[in-house]
Amino acid sequence: MNGTVCLYGVLLFLLSQTVKPSRQFHHHRRSVADSSGDDHHDDSYVVGVVEFRPESFDIDIRRRTELHLDAYEELIRSDEAKSTDIIVFPELTLNTISDPVYVPDPSRNVIPCQEDAPRDLLSHLSCLAAEVGKYIVINLSEIFDCESIPTEDPRPCGPHGFHRYNTNLVFDRNGAVIARYRKFNLAGENGTNRTYVPEIVTFETDFGVTFGLFTRSDVLFARPALELVNRDVKHLIMPAMWGLELPFLTSTQAYESWTYANNVNLIVAGANYEANGSTGTGVFNGRNGAVLSFVTGEPIRRLFPVRVPKNPEHLTRNHIPLDSSETESGRLHGKFLEGIHISSDALEQFTTMQINPERYHDHIGQIICNGDFCCDFSVTLTIVPDRDLTHHYRFAVFDGTRRFSSHEYAHVSTCGIITCRNESLVSCGLPMNENSNYLEFNDIVIAGRFRANGTLAMANSLDDMLHPLDVHQYTFYSTVNYTSNQQDVQLTLSSGTVANLQTFAIYAINHENFEYFNPIEAPPEPTTEGSFEMEDDARGEGHDGSGSKVVTSGTVALLLLLLVSTVLQRPV
Repeated sequence: MNGTVCLYGVLLFLLSQTVKPSRQFHHHRRSVADSSGDDHHDDSYVVGVVEFRPESFDIDIRRRTELHLDAYEELIRSDEAKSTDIIVFPELTLNTISDPVYVPDPSRNVIPCQEDAPRDLLSHLSCLAAEVGKYIVINLSEIFDCESIPTEDPRPCGPHGFHRYNTNLVFDRNGAVIARYRKFNLAGENGTNRTYVPEIVTFETDFGVTFGLFTRSDVLFARPALELVNRDVKHLIMPAMWGLELPFLTSTQAYESWTYANNVNLIVAGANYEANGSTGTGVFNGRNGAVLSFVTGEPIRRLFPVRVPKNPEHLTRNHIPLDSSETESGRLHGKFLEGIHISSDALEQFTTMQINPERYHDHIGQIICNGDFCCDFSVTLTIVPDRDLTHHYRFAVFDGTRRFSSHEYAHVSTCGIITCRNESLVSCGLPMNENSNYLEFNDIVIAGRFRANGTLAMANSLDDMLHPLDVHQYTFYSTVNYTSNQQDVQLTLSSGTVANLQTFAIYAINHENFEYFNPIEAPPEPTTEGSFEMEDDARGEGHDGSGSKVVTSGTVALLLLLLVSTVLQRPV
Protein backbone atom coordinates (compact mmCIF):
# COMPACT_ATOMS: atom_id res chain seq x y z
CA MET A 1 0.00 0.00 0.00
CA ASN A 2 2.78 2.41 0.84
CA GLY A 3 4.36 1.76 -2.55
CA THR A 4 1.10 2.55 -4.31
CA VAL A 5 0.66 5.79 -2.40
CA CYS A 6 4.25 6.68 -3.23
CA LEU A 7 3.62 6.11 -6.93
CA TYR A 8 0.49 8.26 -6.74
CA GLY A 9 2.62 11.01 -5.27
CA VAL A 10 5.29 10.63 -7.95
CA LEU A 11 2.60 10.70 -10.65
CA LEU A 12 1.12 13.96 -9.33
CA PHE A 13 4.58 15.52 -9.01
CA LEU A 14 5.65 14.63 -12.54
CA LEU A 15 2.34 15.82 -13.96
CA SER A 16 2.92 19.19 -12.30
CA GLN A 17 6.37 19.38 -13.89
CA THR A 18 4.98 18.74 -17.38
CA VAL A 19 2.63 21.73 -17.12
CA LYS A 20 4.26 24.81 -18.60
CA PRO A 21 2.98 28.30 -19.38
CA SER A 22 2.58 29.12 -23.06
CA ARG A 23 5.18 31.39 -24.64
CA GLN A 24 4.22 34.52 -26.58
CA PHE A 25 5.20 34.70 -30.25
CA HIS A 26 5.87 38.37 -30.92
CA HIS A 27 6.43 38.13 -34.66
CA HIS A 28 3.98 35.51 -35.90
CA ARG A 29 1.34 35.14 -33.19
CA ARG A 30 -0.68 38.02 -31.86
CA SER A 31 -2.65 38.34 -28.65
CA VAL A 32 -6.01 39.86 -29.57
CA ALA A 33 -7.50 42.20 -26.99
CA ASP A 34 -11.31 42.12 -27.00
CA SER A 35 -12.56 45.60 -27.77
CA SER A 36 -16.24 44.82 -27.32
CA GLY A 37 -16.47 45.29 -23.57
CA ASP A 38 -15.92 48.28 -21.31
CA ASP A 39 -13.34 46.36 -19.27
CA HIS A 40 -10.83 46.70 -22.08
CA HIS A 41 -11.32 50.36 -22.96
CA ASP A 42 -8.63 51.47 -20.52
CA ASP A 43 -6.15 49.71 -22.82
CA SER A 44 -7.27 51.46 -26.00
CA TYR A 45 -8.94 54.49 -27.50
CA VAL A 46 -11.03 55.12 -30.61
CA VAL A 47 -9.84 57.44 -33.37
CA GLY A 48 -12.00 58.64 -36.23
CA VAL A 49 -9.66 58.82 -39.20
CA VAL A 50 -10.94 60.59 -42.31
CA GLU A 51 -10.30 60.10 -46.03
CA PHE A 52 -11.58 63.31 -47.66
CA ARG A 53 -12.12 64.39 -51.24
CA PRO A 54 -11.64 68.19 -51.56
CA GLU A 55 -13.64 70.38 -53.91
CA SER A 56 -12.07 71.38 -57.22
CA PHE A 57 -10.32 74.73 -57.55
CA ASP A 58 -12.66 76.04 -60.24
CA ILE A 59 -15.03 77.57 -57.67
CA ASP A 60 -14.63 80.65 -55.49
CA ILE A 61 -11.96 79.98 -52.85
CA ARG A 62 -14.03 81.17 -49.90
CA ARG A 63 -17.03 79.17 -51.09
CA ARG A 64 -14.75 76.15 -51.44
CA THR A 65 -13.63 76.50 -47.82
CA GLU A 66 -17.24 76.88 -46.65
CA LEU A 67 -18.20 73.65 -48.43
CA HIS A 68 -15.28 71.85 -46.79
CA LEU A 69 -16.26 73.18 -43.37
CA ASP A 70 -19.85 71.99 -43.88
CA ALA A 71 -18.55 68.53 -44.82
CA TYR A 72 -16.25 68.46 -41.77
CA GLU A 73 -19.22 69.32 -39.58
CA GLU A 74 -21.29 66.52 -41.08
CA LEU A 75 -18.54 63.98 -40.43
CA ILE A 76 -17.94 65.21 -36.87
CA ARG A 77 -21.65 64.82 -36.07
CA SER A 78 -22.04 61.52 -37.95
CA ASP A 79 -23.03 58.20 -36.36
CA GLU A 80 -19.61 56.81 -37.25
CA ALA A 81 -17.97 59.49 -35.10
CA LYS A 82 -20.04 58.86 -31.96
CA SER A 83 -17.74 56.21 -30.52
CA THR A 84 -14.54 58.21 -31.11
CA ASP A 85 -12.30 60.01 -28.64
CA ILE A 86 -10.33 61.92 -31.27
CA ILE A 87 -10.99 62.75 -34.94
CA VAL A 88 -8.21 63.39 -37.48
CA PHE A 89 -8.70 65.18 -40.82
CA PRO A 90 -6.29 65.14 -43.80
CA GLU A 91 -3.84 67.68 -45.12
CA LEU A 92 -4.88 70.53 -47.46
CA THR A 93 -8.61 69.76 -47.43
CA LEU A 94 -9.96 72.79 -45.54
CA ASN A 95 -8.68 76.20 -46.72
CA THR A 96 -5.80 77.33 -48.96
CA ILE A 97 -2.92 79.81 -48.95
CA SER A 98 -5.34 82.20 -50.68
CA ASP A 99 -7.58 82.35 -47.57
CA PRO A 100 -5.29 81.54 -44.62
CA VAL A 101 -6.33 82.11 -41.00
CA TYR A 102 -4.56 83.30 -37.86
CA VAL A 103 -3.94 80.58 -35.27
CA PRO A 104 -3.63 81.35 -31.55
CA ASP A 105 -0.57 80.27 -29.58
CA PRO A 106 -1.49 77.03 -27.76
CA SER A 107 0.24 78.28 -24.60
CA ARG A 108 -2.58 80.84 -24.23
CA ASN A 109 -5.20 78.07 -23.99
CA VAL A 110 -7.58 80.05 -26.18
CA ILE A 111 -11.10 78.73 -26.87
CA PRO A 112 -12.08 80.43 -30.15
CA CYS A 113 -15.71 79.46 -29.64
CA GLN A 114 -15.85 81.77 -26.61
CA GLU A 115 -14.11 84.74 -28.23
CA ASP A 116 -16.11 87.88 -29.01
CA ALA A 117 -14.67 88.10 -32.52
CA PRO A 118 -16.90 87.37 -35.54
CA ARG A 119 -17.59 83.68 -36.23
CA ASP A 120 -14.86 82.22 -38.46
CA LEU A 121 -13.41 78.87 -39.42
CA LEU A 122 -11.54 78.33 -36.13
CA SER A 123 -14.40 79.36 -33.87
CA HIS A 124 -16.78 77.10 -35.83
CA LEU A 125 -14.53 74.06 -35.36
CA SER A 126 -13.87 74.99 -31.74
CA CYS A 127 -17.60 75.05 -31.05
CA LEU A 128 -18.02 71.70 -32.79
CA ALA A 129 -15.27 70.13 -30.65
CA ALA A 130 -16.98 71.42 -27.51
CA GLU A 131 -20.41 70.32 -28.73
CA VAL A 132 -19.43 66.71 -29.39
CA GLY A 133 -16.82 66.56 -26.61
CA LYS A 134 -13.99 65.20 -28.76
CA TYR A 135 -10.41 66.05 -29.63
CA ILE A 136 -10.22 67.26 -33.24
CA VAL A 137 -7.06 67.46 -35.36
CA ILE A 138 -7.16 69.57 -38.53
CA ASN A 139 -4.68 70.81 -41.11
CA LEU A 140 -5.00 74.33 -42.49
CA SER A 141 -3.18 77.21 -44.13
CA GLU A 142 -2.03 79.64 -41.43
CA ILE A 143 -1.05 83.29 -41.75
CA PHE A 144 1.54 84.65 -39.30
CA ASP A 145 2.68 88.28 -38.94
CA CYS A 146 6.39 88.94 -39.35
CA GLU A 147 6.72 90.93 -36.13
CA SER A 148 5.85 87.76 -34.22
CA ILE A 149 8.62 85.65 -35.79
CA PRO A 150 11.16 84.45 -33.17
CA THR A 151 14.28 86.61 -32.88
CA GLU A 152 16.56 83.60 -33.48
CA ASP A 153 15.24 83.35 -37.05
CA PRO A 154 17.58 85.58 -39.15
CA ARG A 155 15.72 85.14 -42.43
CA PRO A 156 14.01 88.13 -44.02
CA CYS A 157 10.24 88.20 -43.95
CA GLY A 158 8.07 88.02 -47.04
CA PRO A 159 7.22 91.20 -49.00
CA HIS A 160 3.69 91.30 -47.61
CA GLY A 161 4.78 91.30 -43.95
CA PHE A 162 3.60 87.79 -43.07
CA HIS A 163 4.42 84.10 -43.42
CA ARG A 164 2.09 81.32 -44.51
CA TYR A 165 2.45 77.88 -42.92
CA ASN A 166 1.02 74.43 -43.54
CA THR A 167 -0.23 73.88 -39.98
CA ASN A 168 -1.73 71.08 -37.91
CA LEU A 169 -4.03 72.29 -35.15
CA VAL A 170 -5.56 70.41 -32.22
CA PHE A 171 -8.74 71.28 -30.27
CA ASP A 172 -9.47 69.57 -26.97
CA ARG A 173 -12.92 68.45 -25.79
CA ASN A 174 -13.69 71.99 -24.62
CA GLY A 175 -12.75 73.54 -27.94
CA ALA A 176 -9.44 74.98 -26.71
CA VAL A 177 -6.44 75.15 -29.05
CA ILE A 178 -3.90 72.90 -27.31
CA ALA A 179 -1.30 72.14 -30.03
CA ARG A 180 0.04 73.64 -33.25
CA TYR A 181 2.62 72.12 -35.60
CA ARG A 182 3.96 73.89 -38.70
CA LYS A 183 5.14 71.53 -41.43
CA PHE A 184 8.90 71.66 -41.97
CA ASN A 185 9.64 69.31 -44.89
CA LEU A 186 7.57 70.92 -47.60
CA ALA A 187 6.81 69.05 -50.81
CA GLY A 188 6.45 71.44 -53.74
CA GLU A 189 4.23 73.83 -51.77
CA ASN A 190 4.92 77.15 -53.47
CA GLY A 191 4.01 80.17 -51.37
CA THR A 192 4.24 78.23 -48.10
CA ASN A 193 6.98 78.98 -45.59
CA ARG A 194 8.68 76.68 -43.15
CA THR A 195 9.94 77.38 -39.67
CA TYR A 196 13.63 78.13 -39.09
CA VAL A 197 14.09 74.80 -37.29
CA PRO A 198 11.72 71.81 -37.12
CA GLU A 199 9.16 72.05 -34.33
CA ILE A 200 8.83 69.04 -32.03
CA VAL A 201 5.18 69.11 -30.96
CA THR A 202 3.26 66.77 -28.67
CA PHE A 203 -0.03 67.01 -26.80
CA GLU A 204 -1.57 65.05 -23.96
CA THR A 205 -5.12 63.73 -23.70
CA ASP A 206 -7.48 62.86 -20.87
CA PHE A 207 -7.43 59.19 -21.94
CA GLY A 208 -3.77 58.87 -21.04
CA VAL A 209 -2.13 59.04 -24.46
CA THR A 210 0.50 61.54 -25.61
CA PHE A 211 0.51 62.19 -29.36
CA GLY A 212 3.21 63.61 -31.61
CA LEU A 213 2.38 65.64 -34.71
CA PHE A 214 3.90 65.84 -38.18
CA THR A 215 2.66 66.10 -41.76
CA ARG A 216 3.05 63.98 -44.91
CA SER A 217 6.65 64.16 -46.22
CA ASP A 218 7.95 64.79 -42.69
CA VAL A 219 7.79 61.02 -42.23
CA LEU A 220 10.72 60.60 -44.64
CA PHE A 221 13.07 62.77 -42.58
CA ALA A 222 14.77 62.65 -39.21
CA ARG A 223 13.13 65.74 -37.78
CA PRO A 224 10.50 65.88 -36.53
CA ALA A 225 9.36 62.27 -37.15
CA LEU A 226 12.33 60.21 -35.92
CA GLU A 227 13.10 62.78 -33.25
CA LEU A 228 9.67 62.06 -31.76
CA VAL A 229 10.47 58.33 -31.86
CA ASN A 230 13.81 58.99 -30.14
CA ARG A 231 11.86 60.81 -27.42
CA ASP A 232 9.75 57.69 -26.90
CA VAL A 233 6.50 59.10 -28.28
CA LYS A 234 4.50 56.00 -29.20
CA HIS A 235 1.46 57.55 -30.92
CA LEU A 236 1.93 59.74 -33.99
CA ILE A 237 -0.68 61.65 -36.00
CA MET A 238 -0.02 62.56 -39.63
CA PRO A 239 -2.46 64.44 -41.88
CA ALA A 240 -1.42 63.74 -45.46
CA MET A 241 -2.01 64.44 -49.11
CA TRP A 242 0.35 61.71 -50.27
CA GLY A 243 1.17 61.39 -53.95
CA LEU A 244 1.67 57.72 -54.79
CA GLU A 245 5.04 56.69 -56.24
CA LEU A 246 5.95 53.20 -57.42
CA PRO A 247 7.58 50.91 -56.67
CA PHE A 248 8.54 51.85 -53.08
CA LEU A 249 6.57 54.90 -51.92
CA THR A 250 2.86 54.47 -52.38
CA SER A 251 0.91 55.73 -49.38
CA THR A 252 -0.02 52.89 -47.04
CA GLN A 253 3.08 51.02 -48.22
CA ALA A 254 5.27 53.82 -46.81
CA TYR A 255 3.15 54.32 -43.69
CA GLU A 256 3.21 50.68 -42.64
CA SER A 257 6.90 50.12 -43.37
CA TRP A 258 7.84 53.19 -41.28
CA THR A 259 5.54 52.13 -38.44
CA TYR A 260 6.78 48.54 -38.41
CA ALA A 261 10.42 49.60 -38.26
CA ASN A 262 9.83 52.01 -35.37
CA ASN A 263 7.23 49.85 -33.56
CA VAL A 264 4.87 52.77 -32.86
CA ASN A 265 1.25 53.59 -33.67
CA LEU A 266 0.79 55.86 -36.68
CA ILE A 267 -2.57 57.47 -37.50
CA VAL A 268 -2.87 58.86 -41.03
CA ALA A 269 -5.80 60.82 -42.47
CA GLY A 270 -5.43 61.01 -46.24
CA ALA A 271 -6.65 63.48 -48.83
CA ASN A 272 -8.50 61.78 -51.67
CA TYR A 273 -7.75 63.15 -55.12
CA GLU A 274 -6.89 60.58 -57.78
CA ALA A 275 -5.80 63.18 -60.37
CA ASN A 276 -2.61 63.92 -58.42
CA GLY A 277 -2.30 60.40 -57.02
CA SER A 278 -3.49 61.24 -53.52
CA THR A 279 -5.17 58.54 -51.46
CA GLY A 280 -4.28 56.51 -48.40
CA THR A 281 -5.76 56.48 -44.90
CA GLY A 282 -5.15 54.15 -42.02
CA VAL A 283 -4.04 53.21 -38.55
CA PHE A 284 -0.83 51.20 -38.27
CA ASN A 285 -0.11 49.26 -35.10
CA GLY A 286 3.65 48.80 -34.80
CA ARG A 287 4.87 45.32 -35.72
CA ASN A 288 1.29 44.03 -35.71
CA GLY A 289 0.69 45.83 -39.01
CA ALA A 290 -2.41 47.65 -40.23
CA VAL A 291 -5.48 47.91 -38.05
CA LEU A 292 -7.00 49.82 -40.97
CA SER A 293 -5.54 50.44 -44.42
CA PHE A 294 -7.56 52.13 -47.16
CA VAL A 295 -6.60 53.12 -50.71
CA THR A 296 -9.09 54.01 -53.43
CA GLY A 297 -9.53 55.75 -56.76
CA GLU A 298 -13.14 56.57 -55.90
CA PRO A 299 -14.03 60.13 -54.78
CA ILE A 300 -14.98 59.71 -51.15
CA ARG A 301 -15.49 61.49 -47.84
CA ARG A 302 -15.58 58.94 -45.06
CA LEU A 303 -14.76 58.66 -41.37
CA PHE A 304 -13.49 55.30 -40.13
CA PRO A 305 -13.79 54.59 -36.40
CA VAL A 306 -10.75 52.56 -35.35
CA ARG A 307 -9.87 51.15 -31.95
CA VAL A 308 -6.18 51.65 -31.21
CA PRO A 309 -4.16 49.91 -28.46
CA LYS A 310 -2.38 52.27 -26.09
CA ASN A 311 0.57 49.90 -26.14
CA PRO A 312 1.76 49.50 -29.77
CA GLU A 313 2.90 45.95 -29.02
CA HIS A 314 -0.70 44.93 -28.32
CA LEU A 315 -3.37 44.31 -30.93
CA THR A 316 -7.05 45.23 -30.85
CA ARG A 317 -9.84 44.17 -33.12
CA ASN A 318 -10.23 45.99 -36.39
CA HIS A 319 -12.17 49.19 -36.93
CA ILE A 320 -15.68 49.36 -35.45
CA PRO A 321 -18.26 49.02 -36.84
CA LEU A 322 -17.71 48.17 -40.49
CA ASP A 323 -19.14 45.47 -42.72
CA SER A 324 -16.78 42.51 -42.28
CA SER A 325 -17.26 41.55 -45.93
CA GLU A 326 -15.32 44.68 -46.87
CA THR A 327 -12.27 43.84 -44.81
CA GLU A 328 -9.27 41.61 -45.21
CA SER A 329 -6.70 41.73 -42.45
CA GLY A 330 -7.60 45.37 -41.89
CA ARG A 331 -7.21 46.21 -45.58
CA LEU A 332 -10.17 47.77 -47.35
CA HIS A 333 -9.96 47.24 -51.09
CA GLY A 334 -10.81 50.45 -52.90
CA LYS A 335 -12.40 50.96 -56.31
CA PHE A 336 -11.05 52.33 -59.59
CA LEU A 337 -7.39 51.86 -58.66
CA GLU A 338 -6.48 51.99 -62.34
CA GLY A 339 -7.66 55.63 -62.40
CA ILE A 340 -5.14 56.85 -59.82
CA HIS A 341 -2.26 58.88 -61.21
CA ILE A 342 0.90 57.19 -59.91
CA SER A 343 4.42 58.48 -60.47
CA SER A 344 7.57 56.35 -60.63
CA ASP A 345 11.01 56.38 -59.04
CA ALA A 346 14.04 57.07 -61.25
CA LEU A 347 14.66 53.38 -61.90
CA GLU A 348 17.22 54.11 -64.62
CA GLN A 349 19.64 54.93 -61.77
CA PHE A 350 19.23 51.41 -60.32
CA THR A 351 21.26 48.34 -61.14
CA THR A 352 18.68 45.75 -62.20
CA MET A 353 18.61 42.18 -63.50
CA GLN A 354 15.61 40.44 -64.94
CA ILE A 355 14.46 37.27 -63.19
CA ASN A 356 14.37 34.54 -65.83
CA PRO A 357 13.31 31.17 -64.42
CA GLU A 358 14.45 28.22 -66.54
CA ARG A 359 12.28 25.52 -64.97
CA TYR A 360 8.69 25.27 -63.76
CA HIS A 361 10.01 25.19 -60.21
CA ASP A 362 13.24 27.12 -59.96
CA HIS A 363 15.62 28.62 -57.42
CA ILE A 364 17.64 31.71 -58.31
CA GLY A 365 20.41 33.20 -56.20
CA GLN A 366 22.18 36.42 -57.15
CA ILE A 367 24.43 39.12 -55.67
CA ILE A 368 23.89 42.51 -57.33
CA CYS A 369 25.80 45.73 -56.64
CA ASN A 370 25.17 49.41 -57.30
CA GLY A 371 28.60 50.95 -56.84
CA ASP A 372 30.08 49.55 -53.63
CA PHE A 373 26.67 48.63 -52.18
CA CYS A 374 25.63 45.01 -52.72
CA CYS A 375 22.51 42.96 -52.07
CA ASP A 376 22.11 39.20 -51.81
CA PHE A 377 18.94 37.74 -53.35
CA SER A 378 17.55 34.21 -53.12
CA VAL A 379 14.16 33.30 -54.61
CA THR A 380 12.22 30.11 -55.19
CA LEU A 381 9.38 30.38 -57.64
CA THR A 382 6.90 28.34 -59.61
CA ILE A 383 5.76 28.87 -63.19
CA VAL A 384 2.24 27.80 -64.11
CA PRO A 385 2.43 26.40 -67.64
CA ASP A 386 0.13 27.48 -70.47
CA ARG A 387 -0.67 30.83 -68.86
CA ASP A 388 -0.17 34.31 -70.28
CA LEU A 389 3.05 35.98 -69.17
CA THR A 390 1.61 39.14 -67.59
CA HIS A 391 4.27 39.99 -64.99
CA HIS A 392 8.01 40.33 -65.38
CA TYR A 393 10.22 40.77 -62.32
CA ARG A 394 13.63 42.31 -61.71
CA PHE A 395 16.13 42.44 -58.90
CA ALA A 396 16.80 46.14 -58.27
CA VAL A 397 19.60 47.78 -56.23
CA PHE A 398 20.28 51.45 -55.56
CA ASP A 399 22.61 53.41 -53.29
CA GLY A 400 22.67 57.19 -53.65
CA THR A 401 21.00 60.52 -53.00
CA ARG A 402 17.47 61.45 -54.01
CA ARG A 403 15.19 64.40 -53.35
CA PHE A 404 12.08 63.88 -51.24
CA SER A 405 10.85 67.44 -50.81
CA SER A 406 11.37 70.98 -52.05
CA HIS A 407 14.27 71.58 -49.68
CA GLU A 408 15.69 68.24 -48.60
CA TYR A 409 17.69 65.37 -50.05
CA ALA A 410 18.44 62.06 -48.35
CA HIS A 411 20.71 59.06 -48.89
CA VAL A 412 18.73 55.99 -49.89
CA SER A 413 19.89 52.36 -50.11
CA THR A 414 17.53 49.80 -51.61
CA CYS A 415 17.55 46.04 -52.24
CA GLY A 416 14.35 44.93 -53.92
CA ILE A 417 12.28 42.86 -56.29
CA ILE A 418 10.02 44.95 -58.53
CA THR A 419 7.45 44.09 -61.15
CA CYS A 420 7.40 45.18 -64.81
CA ARG A 421 4.88 44.88 -67.61
CA ASN A 422 7.39 43.54 -70.09
CA GLU A 423 11.13 43.00 -70.43
CA SER A 424 11.87 46.72 -70.78
CA LEU A 425 13.04 48.69 -67.74
CA VAL A 426 10.71 51.57 -68.64
CA SER A 427 7.76 49.25 -68.01
CA CYS A 428 8.83 48.82 -64.38
CA GLY A 429 7.26 50.97 -61.70
CA LEU A 430 3.87 50.94 -63.43
CA PRO A 431 0.80 49.70 -61.56
CA MET A 432 -0.21 46.05 -61.95
CA ASN A 433 -3.76 45.79 -60.61
CA GLU A 434 -4.09 42.03 -61.02
CA ASN A 435 -2.50 38.77 -59.93
CA SER A 436 0.19 37.07 -61.93
CA ASN A 437 -1.41 33.90 -63.28
CA TYR A 438 1.94 32.83 -64.67
CA LEU A 439 4.45 33.12 -61.81
CA GLU A 440 4.27 32.57 -58.05
CA PHE A 441 6.93 33.28 -55.43
CA ASN A 442 7.35 30.48 -52.89
CA ASP A 443 10.32 31.87 -50.95
CA ILE A 444 12.27 35.13 -51.02
CA VAL A 445 15.30 36.12 -48.96
CA ILE A 446 16.87 39.58 -49.41
CA ALA A 447 19.91 40.62 -47.38
CA GLY A 448 22.21 43.62 -47.35
CA ARG A 449 24.69 45.50 -45.20
CA PHE A 450 23.71 49.10 -44.48
CA ARG A 451 25.02 52.02 -42.49
CA ALA A 452 23.81 51.81 -38.91
CA ASN A 453 23.76 55.20 -37.22
CA GLY A 454 21.12 57.50 -38.68
CA THR A 455 19.63 54.81 -40.94
CA LEU A 456 16.02 53.72 -40.88
CA ALA A 457 15.89 50.36 -42.68
CA MET A 458 12.36 49.27 -43.52
CA ALA A 459 10.54 46.20 -44.81
CA ASN A 460 8.85 47.47 -47.96
CA SER A 461 6.18 45.51 -49.84
CA LEU A 462 3.20 46.05 -52.11
CA ASP A 463 0.48 43.88 -53.61
CA ASP A 464 -1.82 44.35 -56.59
CA MET A 465 -4.39 46.28 -54.51
CA LEU A 466 -1.80 48.89 -53.46
CA HIS A 467 -1.53 47.55 -49.91
CA PRO A 468 1.60 46.25 -48.19
CA LEU A 469 1.72 42.53 -47.50
CA ASP A 470 0.34 41.39 -44.16
CA VAL A 471 3.08 41.32 -41.52
CA HIS A 472 2.53 37.58 -41.05
CA GLN A 473 3.77 36.99 -44.58
CA TYR A 474 7.33 38.12 -43.88
CA THR A 475 10.04 38.36 -41.24
CA PHE A 476 12.39 41.31 -40.95
CA TYR A 477 15.36 41.91 -38.72
CA SER A 478 18.45 44.05 -38.37
CA THR A 479 21.63 43.23 -36.46
CA VAL A 480 23.70 46.30 -35.57
CA ASN A 481 27.47 46.34 -35.20
CA TYR A 482 28.08 49.54 -33.23
CA THR A 483 31.86 49.30 -33.63
CA SER A 484 31.85 49.23 -37.42
CA ASN A 485 28.68 51.35 -37.71
CA GLN A 486 27.05 48.75 -39.94
CA GLN A 487 23.84 46.76 -39.75
CA ASP A 488 23.04 43.47 -41.45
CA VAL A 489 19.41 43.52 -42.57
CA GLN A 490 17.34 40.60 -43.85
CA LEU A 491 13.81 40.41 -45.25
CA THR A 492 12.22 37.01 -45.83
CA LEU A 493 8.94 35.97 -47.42
CA SER A 494 8.00 33.42 -44.81
CA SER A 495 4.36 32.44 -45.16
CA GLY A 496 2.79 30.91 -48.23
CA THR A 497 2.92 31.48 -51.95
CA VAL A 498 2.49 35.01 -53.32
CA ALA A 499 1.19 35.68 -56.83
CA ASN A 500 0.08 39.29 -56.46
CA LEU A 501 3.46 40.86 -55.65
CA GLN A 502 4.40 44.31 -56.96
CA THR A 503 7.29 45.10 -54.60
CA PHE A 504 9.31 43.24 -51.99
CA ALA A 505 12.31 45.19 -50.73
CA ILE A 506 14.51 46.59 -48.00
CA TYR A 507 14.22 50.37 -48.24
CA ALA A 508 16.66 52.35 -46.09
CA ILE A 509 16.99 56.11 -45.60
CA ASN A 510 20.16 57.45 -43.99
CA HIS A 511 19.95 60.73 -42.08
CA GLU A 512 23.38 62.24 -41.65
CA ASN A 513 24.30 63.88 -38.35
CA PHE A 514 21.33 62.29 -36.60
CA GLU A 515 21.81 59.85 -33.73
CA TYR A 516 19.56 56.88 -34.40
CA PHE A 517 20.11 53.12 -34.14
CA ASN A 518 17.33 50.62 -34.74
CA PRO A 519 18.24 46.97 -34.15
CA ILE A 520 15.30 44.60 -34.75
CA GLU A 521 15.51 41.13 -33.24
CA ALA A 522 15.15 38.09 -35.44
CA PRO A 523 11.97 36.07 -34.82
CA PRO A 524 12.32 33.14 -32.40
CA GLU A 525 13.02 29.71 -33.83
CA PRO A 526 10.10 27.24 -33.50
CA THR A 527 10.54 24.77 -30.64
CA THR A 528 8.84 21.60 -29.48
CA GLU A 529 7.26 23.57 -26.68
CA GLY A 530 5.94 26.06 -29.21
CA SER A 531 4.35 23.28 -31.28
CA PHE A 532 2.44 22.06 -28.26
CA GLU A 533 1.20 25.56 -27.62
CA MET A 534 -0.08 25.84 -31.17
CA GLU A 535 -1.93 22.54 -30.76
CA ASP A 536 -3.54 23.99 -27.65
CA ASP A 537 -4.52 27.14 -29.55
CA ALA A 538 -6.04 25.01 -32.28
CA ARG A 539 -8.48 23.68 -29.63
CA GLY A 540 -9.45 27.25 -28.82
CA GLU A 541 -7.64 27.37 -25.49
CA GLY A 542 -5.26 29.93 -24.05
CA HIS A 543 -6.64 32.93 -25.97
CA ASP A 544 -7.31 35.00 -22.88
CA GLY A 545 -3.63 35.78 -22.47
CA SER A 546 -3.21 33.42 -19.51
CA GLY A 547 -0.67 30.62 -19.54
CA SER A 548 -2.17 27.61 -21.31
CA LYS A 549 -1.14 24.22 -19.93
CA VAL A 550 0.28 21.41 -22.01
CA VAL A 551 0.79 17.82 -20.88
CA THR A 552 2.47 15.28 -23.13
CA SER A 553 0.32 12.19 -23.61
CA GLY A 554 3.36 9.92 -23.66
CA THR A 555 4.39 10.96 -20.15
CA VAL A 556 0.89 10.35 -18.77
CA ALA A 557 0.61 6.94 -20.42
CA LEU A 558 3.96 5.79 -19.08
CA LEU A 559 3.17 6.86 -15.52
CA LEU A 560 -0.29 5.24 -15.59
CA LEU A 561 1.23 2.02 -16.90
CA LEU A 562 3.69 1.93 -14.02
CA LEU A 563 0.93 2.62 -11.51
CA VAL A 564 -1.42 -0.11 -12.86
CA SER A 565 1.46 -2.61 -13.04
CA THR A 566 2.35 -1.98 -9.42
CA VAL A 567 -1.27 -2.37 -8.23
CA LEU A 568 -1.70 -5.65 -10.13
CA GLN A 569 1.50 -7.07 -8.67
CA ARG A 570 0.51 -6.20 -5.09
CA PRO A 571 -0.41 -9.35 -3.14
CA VAL A 572 -4.06 -9.77 -2.19
